[in-house]
Parts: sequence; C-alpha cells; structure tokens
Amino acid sequence: MALVTDSMSIKADPETILGLLLDVATYPSWMNGYEKVEVKESDEQGRPVLVKSYVAAMGQRASHTVRYEYPAPGRYVYHLFESEVMTKYDFDCTITTDGDTSEVTVSQELGLKWPMPQMVLTKMARKGVQGMLAALKERAEA
Repeated sequence: MALVTDSMSIKADPETILGLLLDVATYPSWMNGYEKVEVKESDEQGRPVLVKSYVAAMGQRASHTVRYEYPAPGRYVYHLFESEVMTKYDFDCTITTDGDTSEVTVSQELGLKWPMPQMVLTKMARKGVQGMLAALKERAEA
C-alpha cells in the first residue's frame, strides 16, 4: 500500500474549494483520469455519500465506489466501498484558511489487487494527488 500526503495554498475561500471538490459529477471536465462519475447517494445537505467513478490510468480502465464522510467543517474523507482493482482507497481532505488564501491538505492511501512495487505505487499515488491539487488550484483561482 502507498500513503501520500501533500498540500497546496490556493487563493480562494474554503467554501469555494469545498464546493468544487464535492461537485464530483464535474470531475471529468477538469480532472485528469476521470471518465465518468455517478453520485449514487447524497446526504440531506446534497453532499455526495456514495460515489462511483470510472477512471483510466496506466492504460487501463476501471471503476471504484467510495463512501464519503464529513467529520468536521472544512474536512471530508472517503473510503473504498467496492472496486474492480483496488483493495484500499482512503482519502482525507482538510481545508484551512489564512486570510484570502486556503491551505488544502490531502492524504491518500492506495492498495491494488495485484502485486506492484511499492515505489511504483507510491509514485502513482503522488502523481494523482499532485495532479488533483494543481487542477483544483487552476479551477478555484480562475
């Protein structure tokens, strides 16, 4: 399994950033790797709870379903519910603010159903986290 944590400063308020991140159905239009995203369940506030994503990575296509939780304001997590290729997919996102800038910190832990060298899996996870943060920054600051 590979655990990766990274953060980025974004010139946008936490509500804007959280709004972009929780609008999961739009991911294919601005985040690499996502082909389609379906919200299977939402909570009473309209936030995603159960989400199925169709992704393409390393020349392969797959789908996975994750379950979201909202443990605190400005924070959400999700955990793997089911997947064709993954044994673990945990994600934690925290957004804090300092004036007109927000700090977005994400942690992601991946595990696959087939053997892969730890270094390769960690590199893949880091590339995904950094790509997500860069795309988020570009979209939030536009």
